[in-house]
Amino acid sequence: MAYITAYGLTNSQGISLPGRLLATLRTWRRRALERSALARLDERELRDIGINRIEALAEIRKPLWRA
Repeated sequence: MAYITAYGLTNSQGISLPGRLLATLRTWRRRALERSALARLDERELRDIGINRIEALAEIRKPLWRA
């Protein structure tokens, strides 16, 4: 639940709306970097982390807002 306070809109954990937005943007940036790194792995490296090229492509093609 969100509350309006003298300091702006907050949720029940006390994190402000701008704070949550910044956290979301950081998460999306991290996902973009991780998926970019995944795209550069070769077959041996993918095998080392336990996935195949098809699984890697499925992850790489996800939009940033999907975990």
